[in-house]
Amino acid sequence: MPRVPLLVLLLVLTACSEPEATPPPPTSSAALPLVQSGPATPDQRPVASIQITHRAGTTALAGTTGPIPQGTVVEISVLADIDDQVLVEPLGISTALSGGSAQLRFTAGTPGTFSIRLRDKGLELTSLTVG
Repeated sequence: MPRVPLLVLLLVLTACSEPEATPPPPTSSAALPLVQSGPATPDQRPVASIQITHRAGTTALAGTTGPIPQGTVVEISVLADIDDQVLVEPLGISTALSGGSAQLRFTAGTPGTFSIRLRDKGLELTSLTVG
């Protein structure tokens, strides 16, 4: 009989000697502040889009015609059946025309008339008037 109470005593002592589980650290439920990136308002500058297609020696134009006001964003898309370099002279703006297309985007800041041409072919596609 003395063994039963001893066994119970051992179980009680073992249960009491184990450390209590510590609660997990508190977590914050506060939301992080929002961080806004980019401009607070959309770009309000006017955009002039010009599409130039040059195939089989013939050039066709679509989009903005006539003088473009200074400060306007100019987007030029060129589609062609040749590889070359599209150049806006004398602004010195150029891009490769490869795989049949090229894109140019810039702000018209200098008044005047500027030739848009294929550099290697020496072919003027059209002209751009800013003013």
